[in-house]
Amino acid sequence: AKLFPSCRMSLALMVMTGTFILFHLRINLNFAIVCMVKERPLNSTATNTSKAICRQLNNTNDGGADLELFNDSLKLMYNILYFKDGIIMGEFEWDKELQALVLGSVYWGFCSSQIVGGFLGDRGSSKKIILFGMGIYSILSFFIPLAARWNVGILITLRVIQGFCSGLSSPCFNVLFRHWTTKEERATLAGIGYSGYTIASVLTFPISGMLCEHGFAGGWPSIFYVGGVMGLLWCICLTIFVFDSPSCHPRITQEEKEFLEKNSQTEDESKKRTSWIELWRVFTAPAIVVYIITQYGSSWGFFSMVVYLPLYLREVLDFNVADNGLLSATPYLLSLATHYLCGPLSDWLATKKFCSLTVQRKVFTAIGTLIPGLLMFLMGLFDCDNRELALLVLTLSVMMTEFCIVGGYQFSLFDVAPDYAGVITGVSHTLATSSGFFSPIVMALLTPNFQLCLFLN
Repeated sequence: AKLFPSCRMSLALMVMTGTFILFHLRINLNFAIVCMVKERPLNSTATNTSKAICRQLNNTNDGGADLELFNDSLKLMYNILYFKDGIIMGEFEWDKELQALVLGSVYWGFCSSQIVGGFLGDRGSSKKIILFGMGIYSILSFFIPLAARWNVGILITLRVIQGFCSGLSSPCFNVLFRHWTTKEERATLAGIGYSGYTIASVLTFPISGMLCEHGFAGGWPSIFYVGGVMGLLWCICLTIFVFDSPSCHPRITQEEKEFLEKNSQTEDESKKRTSWIELWRVFTAPAIVVYIITQYGSSWGFFSMVVYLPLYLREVLDFNVADNGLLSATPYLLSLATHYLCGPLSDWLATKKFCSLTVQRKVFTAIGTLIPGLLMFLMGLFDCDNRELALLVLTLSVMMTEFCIVGGYQFSLFDVAPDYAGVITGVSHTLATSSGFFSPIVMALLTPNFQLCLFLN
């Protein structure tokens, strides 16, 4: 059955826009808070240390954290600060501890609900769970500005609920792909679908910056209103274009329906009555344990680079603030291109059967973990005198991780335990999300020992 146009491709595109909105709503506050909070401008000591650190990269004796420099460098990354009489104009006087509490609250809910979402997705309607989670998530986005102005405790509560709804939805995308993809097309279609996370990582900052400066309703509130509207419009499209399985779709062609019923991994009804003992056996299986460990390592690298990359570009490679935003996005833009290439490549290799699917997954995972790791060690040897070469190595490292994600471990779940795709995704993502708490802390504690940061990653 042809792939384009098809209901399979419609699903992939819907998941792509859905994961984009899901991640955008999760991280938009990280950027909006720069415009929301009133702070003193960066002091001259913090803003003129890059060359000193650059030249003294190998002479760092302080094993502790220069947290002030760390925070100031993150502010420089955003480059959307507005000064008046020496103060960044914002409505709220929140200290850094309170800001951290507000920003981290969404992950409390996110970590607590993914297992529930995956469990329900395996045993019920994934579409309904996604619709419920995304719908509530989007509606609550409209109340974020009001809550922030009313009481910060209410704001934190709303973000926890948003995180809970987000966690319900995330694992269910894997359940949909189980019904709507074959092993010969899975990497291509799921690769398209999950590219929404990368796109959101690249676009959320410029979108938020533009709305902060030129948006309606006072600037920064429009960031949440636009996100809420996008989410609700996506929910409407979800009800029209997405269905749990080919047998439920009213507009699927007979050719595509028969193709999927013959080649996709159809649901085993007995799995809906799985005992906890059987689930324990699944999660203690070596393949699933390795899957979870690899997921955690991949997430650690992602969260570390999101926080650490702008700081590295400024303080080690001595790129100026104007260049930092574009340079921070460049590795992810190129990794997105690699993401879209790895999917078809993986499917083509699976079709040609040059090797078993198991060997192929292991090779892609090895490429996407060992090579980036070696390149990170190499980056630790560079300073601002080799900054162009360091940036090239950094970009290659980020790009190569896509082999691991698209053609490697990420989709091996469908090969070894398709009937448990939802709950395994929930458990692995819950554990992996914890790296979002720990990796920025570790990076801050190691800064400005940049070599050690790179070697750890």
